[in-house]
Amino acid sequence: MRTVRQRSKAVLLIVAALMLSACSAEASADESASSSASASATPTPTPTPTPSATPQPLTPTSPVVGGCEGLASAPGVADVVGKVQRVTEPRDLWRVGIETAGGLACSMLTTRLAADAYVIPDALVVGDVAKVVASPGCDTGARAMECWAPVAGEGHVTLVVGSFSPTADQTASTALVGELADAFSAVASGGEPVRSKRTTWEHPLDCTAIARMIGLTSILGSDEAHTSLVRPPARTVEARLAEAATTSSRCDWARTPTQKGDLGSSYSIIAVPDGAWAWKQVAAGVPDSVDATVGGFPARVTSTGDVYLSDGVNLLHLTGQRLAGVSVVDTSLGVLSVLAAGTEHARG
Repeated sequence: MRTVRQRSKAVLLIVAALMLSACSAEASADESASSSASASATPTPTPTPTPSATPQPLTPTSPVVGGCEGLASAPGVADVVGKVQRVTEPRDLWRVGIETAGGLACSMLTTRLAADAYVIPDALVVGDVAKVVASPGCDTGARAMECWAPVAGEGHVTLVVGSFSPTADQTASTALVGELADAFSAVASGGEPVRSKRTTWEHPLDCTAIARMIGLTSILGSDEAHTSLVRPPARTVEARLAEAATTSSRCDWARTPTQKGDLGSSYSIIAVPDGAWAWKQVAAGVPDSVDATVGGFPARVTSTGDVYLSDGVNLLHLTGQRLAGVSVVDTSLGVLSVLAAGTEHARG
């Protein structure tokens, strides 16, 4: 009996050991399979945002809240000049250049005078611009007297230019525009310029290359001896600022008359780098013009043949008088070719 019981007990112990061994092997196999599966699995990458293909429009930040309207409604303005009857935004491309640099240019009519106001960033107060805003003054012409006064502010200079009767007192007139400049300067701060990531037109313009490319002497109807690079005469503060503006580039040519009855001819180009933010405003303000496409770019062409166009980054204005057998639209294609070639050279 003892032998049988001992044998039975031994058998039970062996069976239990085998069962435990099988369970342990099965658990080990499961762990090994799980570990192998984890090791062979490929992690899913975290998706990254794709940048938009359409760039955000680039616009400057005005140094005055509300722009020209905000300038006209500044505290103290009504006390100085009475009611502001009309405020207009700039149409000239050189004025757009001031705003592109983070400044402001406005024209306004008041009950006491007509005035132009400029908030010019310090970055532009160099060269001839610095001479213009160095001190107040007056110039008297046959029909009107022009007086101006600058006021330095933090990061800018506010300049006011007023038109008066030729018989008006210069001291009183200078004091008046000075008070207006003080009121404007009090609401002005540092604006932010357009900062483009690309430029398709050279700055400054290569006037020599353009003249060669478009055959300027033939277009003006004369040989090179009668063709000269000229600048418009600066008889007013506005003209001086236009000529000295550092944010725009221009080329001007004129052929003087060579015989009786010859009125001469002229051709000009003005470009504003990064000025396309104002394209709609500029295009809407071009009188007697129609929509057109020039060189693949949106343009406005006037009845006299002036061309305004934008490539989405910059602005360009081309104008000519009495050209020989070619239109300003035709010449603009040659100009665009020069500008494109210059850009590719700069990039290379």
